[in-house]
Amino acid sequence: MSIPDLPTPPETTGQSKAGLKYHILGTVQQVLAVELVPGKTLFSDAGAMSWMTSTVSMSAKGSGGLGGMLKRAVSGASAFIIDFEAAGGPGQAAFSTDFPGKVLPIELDAGQSLVLHKHAFLCAEKGVALDVFFTKKLGAGMFGGEGFILQKLTGPGMVFAELDGDAVEYQLKPGEVLKVEPGHIAMFEGTVAFDIQMVKGIANILFGGEGLFLGTLAGPGRVWLHSMTASKMAHRLAEYMPAKSG
Repeated sequence: MSIPDLPTPPETTGQSKAGLKYHILGTVQQVLAVELVPGKTLFSDAGAMSWMTSTVSMSAKGSGGLGGMLKRAVSGASAFIIDFEAAGGPGQAAFSTDFPGKVLPIELDAGQSLVLHKHAFLCAEKGVALDVFFTKKLGAGMFGGEGFILQKLTGPGMVFAELDGDAVEYQLKPGEVLKVEPGHIAMFEGTVAFDIQMVKGIANILFGGEGLFLGTLAGPGRVWLHSMTASKMAHRLAEYMPAKSG
């Protein structure tokens, strides 16, 4: 079976160092289409794939053995990952964003790591190691809100991330600190120190309107932020929803 012709542009085409070809389609709500050939495998969290050709097979596997599965289950992440590989010849698997935003390809070198919000992780090239990321303070993830689960991916290989709204990137120098409402944190390099701290000042807590906690990101390293969050959009839309009758 031949691979169907791709939709018309706008399109960004690229290739990983290992030869994995991909296409990022669209503008407002982008789609990632990856070309798979025998020997090339892609993986994602369960439920991420949108469509694929009949020549692509998918298989669910536990992440990191029993210990890894339990750790991911306790954290609230999916205990399983899904592998996609070409079975009967060249094929294509597509992954679409579930919120208006951008798809970003990041090539990781051996040993280089990237920490992503669980909703930011789209898929990755086989060979990239996936693990749950825990902050130094046990309660930080619990209080971060936004279903605040972080995943750590370590190279080598290509990682694809989805960011809500526009992708805003900062290059933090050593010692530079960025304080961010947790829902806007999409991903950051493994060299960046991350923590969640309570907002200071009773007036800020009561009247600041920004929640009780802020994420702190300390350089060196790159940080990517969502310009839009699903929770803020839902809150805004709720103003126009009819009230439920008793």
